[in-house]
Amino acid sequence: MNIKRAFISVHNKSGVEKIAGYLASNGVEIVATDHTAEYLIDHGINAIKVADYTGFPSILDGRLKAIHPRIIGGILAIQDLPSHMTEMKEHSILPFDIIILNLKPFESAVKKSPDELNLSKEIDVSGPALLMAGAKNHRDIVVISDPTDYDEVIESLEECGDVLLLKRRRYALKAIYAAMLYNSSIHKALSQIFASEKYDYTVMEHVMQLLYGDNPSQKAYLLKLSKEPGLLDEVQIGNPAVGLKKSQLRNMNVFMELYYYSDNISVFLDKGKITKVFAGKLRDGYSEGGPDTMFASTFAIDGDTIKKLHEGGVEAFGGVFDRDAILAARERDIMILTAPAHEAVSLSEETYSGFGNYFVRELSYKMKDYDLENDDKLALFCSRVNRANNLSIFREGESALLKSGLSYTELMNYDFEDHDLQDSVMASDNDLTDEVLARLKAAGVRRMILPGTRRTYSHKSVLVLGIDFTRLNN
Repeated sequence: MNIKRAFISVHNKSGVEKIAGYLASNGVEIVATDHTAEYLIDHGINAIKVADYTGFPSILDGRLKAIHPRIIGGILAIQDLPSHMTEMKEHSILPFDIIILNLKPFESAVKKSPDELNLSKEIDVSGPALLMAGAKNHRDIVVISDPTDYDEVIESLEECGDVLLLKRRRYALKAIYAAMLYNSSIHKALSQIFASEKYDYTVMEHVMQLLYGDNPSQKAYLLKLSKEPGLLDEVQIGNPAVGLKKSQLRNMNVFMELYYYSDNISVFLDKGKITKVFAGKLRDGYSEGGPDTMFASTFAIDGDTIKKLHEGGVEAFGGVFDRDAILAARERDIMILTAPAHEAVSLSEETYSGFGNYFVRELSYKMKDYDLENDDKLALFCSRVNRANNLSIFREGESALLKSGLSYTELMNYDFEDHDLQDSVMASDNDLTDEVLARLKAAGVRRMILPGTRRTYSHKSVLVLGIDFTRLNN
């Protein structure tokens, strides 16, 4: 095995005894910081403490310990460069072959005490420096910052006695990323104390290039918040050759949120708006087509359905597909996005919405599971997921009227006479006037679900939730 010497310093000690034990059993010399060394020794793994290895004590209240030429020099040295090896020999520096290091989250120090003296004391200088040194010299040293990579490293060493360059590069990127997150969290915390300008950091991962953004003349890329789960995380592109449009990703995201609240649904969407819902499979012969439309269902979509709806103008499809549907999509270059099992769908703790170069970050709002009839639930959940100032009217497991993104005037003056709403239920994210309620009742709506945060109601047919579930966009 090409690994002869390891440096280990971990705050998160989960699984470290496994990889350290494997290295030690293969004759690897382990040098570790005090707490990590004691942890390994307690697990029967021989480890040399940094001070014993360098011959230099920890000084300045522990501020200076691992930044020593025998440590960082052994990490930075290029092992096939004669001049480096000569200098190492002159200064009694031995090379390290692997560094296993993860950092104590700085947020924990902020929670303990946001006081300047405490925060300054808690800043780790050597950890990020050693991560960056390992990443800089990744051809000679394997740098592991993520405990979930331990098993893969062991497998690589078992297979070939080394870690391939492709994996070393990936681990190096992870190490740089870990150091960046740590330093940004320090800057954010201290800016709250020192600066008139407050800083926050949102790291976005590049996912893929889209066909285009709002229109074909605009290049667009899909990015994702690095730490937060998203509704599209488990969604798979069923026909990658076709590519994806921004409008269809918005459609799929809206479908996935409705799917989070209500399983067993079939939905038509257009530019991020829910336009038709069935509590079950698609009704025979029904279709809504257009340039940015999508049909999505939690029931398996077959080949004939895709062909008929696509011929009717439906541009993309989401949900679950049988084999014939996938073949039809590939033959006809149709966008399809597959949804995961219901239990894999989750909402993030925070949501971001943007306009221009500005973002609004807020805690996600998750509706509870109300004890309501199915039509009531569908109307309520569609009202939550669709854009603000909406009307969601259902009857016998099917939407009778879905309108969203209306102006307040449009909402209050909407004409219901052209719609058959007899014996239906309605939900709106906006409190309605008595005049609108009277018109809804006259049109046949038997129950109305409303926030009740801006006014009170005396109507027996109104169910007041006492919460504001408006969303400005999706």
